[in-house]
Amino acid sequence: MRGRWDVIVVGAGTAGLPTTIFAAQRGARVLLVEQSSRLGGTLHVSWAQMSAGGTRLQAERGIADSPDLHFQDVMRISKGTANAELVRLAVTESPRTIDWLQEQGFDFHPACPALVYFHEAYSVPRTYWGVEGGRSVLKVLAPLVAAVQEAGKVEVRYATRLVDLLQEGDGSVSGVTLVGPDGAAYQELASNVVLTTGGYAGNPELFARFTPGYPLMSPAPETSTGTGIVIAEKAGGVIRGGELFLPTF
Repeated sequence: MRGRWDVIVVGAGTAGLPTTIFAAQRGARVLLVEQSSRLGGTLHVSWAQMSAGGTRLQAERGIADSPDLHFQDVMRISKGTANAELVRLAVTESPRTIDWLQEQGFDFHPACPALVYFHEAYSVPRTYWGVEGGRSVLKVLAPLVAAVQEAGKVEVRYATRLVDLLQEGDGSVSGVTLVGPDGAAYQELASNVVLTTGGYAGNPELFARFTPGYPLMSPAPETSTGTGIVIAEKAGGVIRGGELFLPTF
């Protein structure tokens, strides 16, 4: 058994990196676990498009928009099938996210904000991406992870896999069982465990189970195995809204 952490983050990709950064900046001692040999996850292969209504970039370009209008568009385009509570949370936070990326020097594509047509178009231009797609996001996040590492607030372990969650008698999660690069299993305790292991589009068997009836056509890396989903299920978690999710083209 090794030292106790405030937060263990499993998966160093789109969600895991900002989770690690902001937890550490707020004083937490964080262990970041990544099964590959590098940070970034699907940021290495994704376009990383983001949408937000009411950003500074829109205001600078004379585009009138708001989270409320964004919400209305999402519900219209999804024909009311999207989870309204989650949509409201997303559209409320998204402009602050875009503004924060701008403050960090994110290299927006010159066309942004833009109207895109991978789905029924929004009513105003509100989609953003970097000149290098997901790698532009990683160029912002990686130095911030390095800074909290250098400050002694974060430890990153590569080539390390989650194999189980440690649970107390009441079912609460108290840590993780990991397998390191040497193949040896060990345990780590934490006050909080955050599973940011990404999707499952790199696992054809799991894709067929969770997304039946659709062909698998995805640029997901082989590390997108859905391990965190399976382990969370084993610990008593449930999948909600899966029938509304299609992680492929």
